[in-house]
Amino acid sequence: MSILLLLVGMTELSAQRKMIVVNVETKVPVRDVQVFTDNGQNTQTAWDGSFVLPDSFSRVNFRHPKYEERYILKSELRGDTVWLLPNQNALGEVIIWGQRRADERMSNILKPSPQQLERDKMPKVIPAGPNILALAGWLFNITVGKSLEKRSQRKKALKEVRRKEEEYQRKWDMLRDTTAYKKNTE
Repeated sequence: MSILLLLVGMTELSAQRKMIVVNVETKVPVRDVQVFTDNGQNTQTAWDGSFVLPDSFSRVNFRHPKYEERYILKSELRGDTVWLLPNQNALGEVIIWGQRRADERMSNILKPSPQQLERDKMPKVIPAGPNILALAGWLFNITVGKSLEKRSQRKKALKEVRRKEEEYQRKWDMLRDTTAYKKNTE
């Protein structure tokens, strides 16, 4: 009897395929992707981008607001990873906030400070000749500054991607450990 149950369980497992949806640029799993098959079966990816796909389909569609919609035929499906291309027109997050200011606050903001009144009384002195420090700063900014800024932006983006990868790996390890523990206790 137990052999029959084991065989039935094995056929059910072989009729499904576990897959993962990943961002093609950052290689980070994408959650909440809607997965639609042509035979009417719908599912959504989990926090780690994984989902289970039944073998009874010929075409599968992937939809997410931040990514280009994609469909794949069963004959084109290789491996267990589906790559999605980010939508260039998508907004990450929009936060709108405001504050109603009283007339008194606005008048205080527009009123000049005592320091500003003192500076206005002082004569304006314009130094004669070229400003060598300003010229050197301008040349540095034109030649080296932009490349340094781009490099620091790339480093920050890479650190963020690595931090997310470590977070997903830690969650995946915890999930794998809990499933292994459950299998060993049964």
